[in-house]
Amino acid sequence: MASPPEDESRSSTKSPWLVAGAIGALGFEFVGIVLGGAFIGTRLDERFNTAPVLLLVTMALAMLGAGWHVWKISQRFLKTQGED
Repeated sequence: MASPPEDESRSSTKSPWLVAGAIGALGFEFVGIVLGGAFIGTRLDERFNTAPVLLLVTMALAMLGAGWHVWKISQRFLKTQGED
């Protein structure tokens, strides 16, 4: 017996709640990565007594990494939006 056809009543556009959830998740990821960089930088500065140097370095790296991550995820999201 053949499986039933896929539900064609679904809209081809994404739900606004899905879009809002994706944007909110990206925001939380960005903040989490930056806070993680600040935490690690602070701990390294305490350990090596290099006051703000390692904090600034890890914050810069965290912001670059978070920005790259947000860009990659948003490109994937926009690519799937265009295929619908």
